[in-house]
Amino acid sequence: MNLAKFFDTSMIVSCPPPGSVNVRTGTAIEGPGGRWIPCASEVSDGAYVSCVYEVGPGRKQVCAGTRPTSCAEEALSNAAELAATAAA
Repeated sequence: MNLAKFFDTSMIVSCPPPGSVNVRTGTAIEGPGGRWIPCASEVSDGAYVSCVYEVGPGRKQVCAGTRPTSCAEEALSNAAELAATAAA
């Protein structure tokens, strides 16, 4: 996976889509950028998106909703890479 794709200016990181449900959660990744939890969320049409959320008061979950996949494990793997980058 090339992380540059995730941070392309054309990619939108936003709140999880309405009705999405976290179905897989990964191990927290901690670094100077905070402690981040990767997760895969299933959206209503059966696709999965990669999400991360920062641990702490007032923090929210965000997702890379423009990169859906049909596999929860793939979405979780992508989310782990996002979390590692955010924590760095």
